[in-house]
Amino acid sequence: MNGEPTHGPTDETLHESGSRHHPGQGSLGSTDTPGHRLTAGLTIGSRVVVRYRLEEGSQAAATDFLGELVARDNDFLIVDTRTERVKLIRADVIAAKDVPPPASRPGRAHRRISADDLEKVMAKGWPAVDRGGLGDWVLRASGGFTGRANSVLVVGEPSLPLDKAIDFVESWYAERGRPPLFQVHGEPGFVPEDQPAVAALLARGYAVGGGNEGWERVLVMTGLSAAVPPLTEQSAPVVADAELKPDWLMAYGEQRSIVPGSTEAVLTGSEGQLFLSVRHPETDRIIALARLSIHPGWAGIFGLWVHPDHRRSGLGTTLVSAAAMVARENNMPAMYIQVSGDNTTGVSFWEDLGFTVHHEYTYLARPGS
Repeated sequence: MNGEPTHGPTDETLHESGSRHHPGQGSLGSTDTPGHRLTAGLTIGSRVVVRYRLEEGSQAAATDFLGELVARDNDFLIVDTRTERVKLIRADVIAAKDVPPPASRPGRAHRRISADDLEKVMAKGWPAVDRGGLGDWVLRASGGFTGRANSVLVVGEPSLPLDKAIDFVESWYAERGRPPLFQVHGEPGFVPEDQPAVAALLARGYAVGGGNEGWERVLVMTGLSAAVPPLTEQSAPVVADAELKPDWLMAYGEQRSIVPGSTEAVLTGSEGQLFLSVRHPETDRIIALARLSIHPGWAGIFGLWVHPDHRRSGLGTTLVSAAAMVARENNMPAMYIQVSGDNTTGVSFWEDLGFTVHHEYTYLARPGS
């Protein structure tokens, strides 16, 4: 779009070069209006709803825009709606909030979302330190800390032909000193080889699981926060910290290797998270923990761990019950977790709490990489 921005739909992309004055909008020079404060917490790349003040003389005083927030600067928002791209003056925003992805199929709250949309939600719950985009694909690198934060999320379509897209990905990871790793997903029981991207990768010497049995089949399980058993008077006390504390991180390191800097960045990188823990009543040491990632309508549980000396005592269930209570109190009816398909004990644990398989994913890597 050429010319000055208006209140109506536009095709202009947002320039990030700072403030610009719009004739007739005296409030635009300030970045401390109610509209600026309301839109400061919106998440770039998320689905949002924005109530917007219309010009005097319009048939209505305001209208709502629902879509993906693709850009924001001091003065403007760019929102992709279903029909058009709109550019909105932040000072004229009356209300705004992130909202869950749209329902794509019938069912309860945790079943209505598509696999693609849930994968995008989960990627925000475990955010990579270094991110890139290739069309719909999301490239992630985090110093080798976890496969999820160091792989390409193959979702939707890349912006290049498939072979060139794979070339681009391999070059992107080579620049960061990391082996390329692809994460692909499908419905429960899907055959990876049936997907064109997987077939192309297999032809290049990649393997499903990349030689790691735990990566061959990962289950994404979802459930209702209202269906999780509540805490009882007999439940161990659970502490919920908004900040990552050193002793929590040390206890977390008992279940997986820590990559200094990268681990902390991933654990604290979501728009919102809580670090849950249970302490020994005598030593005050953390003996069970979990991380809760917070999204509009969704809560994700990561890193659930109980010290070997205290397993089979109900601490895992206590942590999930505490997480579900937080979810219920904050209008998050749906919850998700990820568990290796070969972890039969873990799968049974989540099934007992009302979780069912939503979809599956696998990784592809060159063996030995």
